[in-house]
Amino acid sequence: MENINTVLRKGFQTWTHNLNICIPFFLNIFAGIFAMFAMFMFAVIIFIMPAMQDITTDPTNINPEMAFEVLAAAFYENMGLFILLFIAAFIVSTLISSYFYGGAIGMAKKALKEGSTNINEMFKSGKKNLVNLFLTRFIVMLIILAGIIFVVPGILAIGNLNILMQNPEEALSGALILVFGIFVWIFYAIVVKLVFTFAEYALVVGGLEPLEALEEGFSFFMDNKLDTVILWLILIGLSILTGVVGEVLSSIEILSTFWSFADFVLSFAVIQPLTVLWWTRMYLSGKSTQFYDIDDYLKFQR
Repeated sequence: MENINTVLRKGFQTWTHNLNICIPFFLNIFAGIFAMFAMFMFAVIIFIMPAMQDITTDPTNINPEMAFEVLAAAFYENMGLFILLFIAAFIVSTLISSYFYGGAIGMAKKALKEGSTNINEMFKSGKKNLVNLFLTRFIVMLIILAGIIFVVPGILAIGNLNILMQNPEEALSGALILVFGIFVWIFYAIVVKLVFTFAEYALVVGGLEPLEALEEGFSFFMDNKLDTVILWLILIGLSILTGVVGEVLSSIEILSTFWSFADFVLSFAVIQPLTVLWWTRMYLSGKSTQFYDIDDYLKFQR
């Protein structure tokens, strides 16, 4: 397997010669926004507009409190439908993300092995791996949700919420247990995501089924724990760096608007494509894959 420096350098070189790998990420965000907007408008038409028609008061005299009461009543009267709509929104957003992310991994694989890729590879790989990638993500989500067991002791310790509001001192120990359980759950979720980092790449690159991909991803992580953690920390460092730069520039009025746009472009055109390329290359190198070497090409050109 290649060392981390080679993975980073070669992955970056591949990105510079295949900038079109950013396309799936831009399409993903725009498709996701469109889908969520459609869901929101559906909820407005089905639930909110009928409720607003029941108001007999002159529309010009409607105050925020009255509108909130109407919306709250509409929510409680249709809670089951709202829950179904939320689940549908989650499924749709996950399907969209799975399609484009699978397409991005397919493009990265082709670019790393052949030196170039194209948008057709995104459609091909996204369509081929849509269902299996969705199921893989769903299984990982269920594993993370199983961590709710860590907050159960805190919930039981607090008991009735009225006791917490009326006698906060008595419920303090229970609240501390709950907060500790939440932190443990967050840590557990991070570990699960890290352990199964390569599951999606194994699925797309190797054409595996969801359970096979999870098993392969876990096995690959166990064999390459140090390199995986190092790359994971590097990616977190990049995110923190962009966040710090954003905080600094946001204090300068002239640059704040520019940075908002630059941060959007940087995230979807640079960081996310590099992330997929680096993880894909690390996985492929662990499988003794023959890569296209841009250095050899440049030497030949000279």
